[in-house]
Amino acid sequence: MSDGTQCAAIVLAAGASTRLGQPKQLLKLDGESLLHRTVRIAGEAGCVPIYVVLGFEADRMGLEITDLPVKPIINRDWESGMASSLRCGVEVLMKETPLPERVLVLLCDQAKLSAEILSRLIQTSAGENSMITASNYAGRLGVPAIFNEHLYPDLLKVEGDQGARAVILRHSSQTSVVEFPEGAMDIDTPQDLAGLRTISKE
Repeated sequence: MSDGTQCAAIVLAAGASTRLGQPKQLLKLDGESLLHRTVRIAGEAGCVPIYVVLGFEADRMGLEITDLPVKPIINRDWESGMASSLRCGVEVLMKETPLPERVLVLLCDQAKLSAEILSRLIQTSAGENSMITASNYAGRLGVPAIFNEHLYPDLLKVEGDQGARAVILRHSSQTSVVEFPEGAMDIDTPQDLAGLRTISKE
């Protein structure tokens, strides 16, 4: 019998970071790559299993997480956009037996992510039994977010660079919210990278 807190995780880490000019997955924060840090935090929050969707230089990225209990997934179509990585992850997730009741979807470039934030999402999702539990930052809902198993088919329909936010918007009336204002701090440009270096010095 599940206690309601079982939650898988899908870390989307397949992109080439073209705007940044270098793979953000390998950027270091306090001596740890953002990819390793994100996967480690998901594990600390209790997520099982943890899938990591890789694409750009997948072999190189995979070396970053060999010490962590993860299931790497290679997205051969990663250049088509984030949605293809989300679909890849959900397709594999849906083959799990028993099927995880919920899945946490997260990116590896939110430098202020913490196990505390993820645990709060998991506990809120379990307590309120919502279809979605999403993070709120910069005036909108987004990832990290948890999706109930009934929405897995919806996640398989996302296209382009929409990612999971399109599904959150469609089901906003069935979404619980966790405040995560620092979630707006992601790393897409050289200016963002300068901000990351400031965080490392704090």
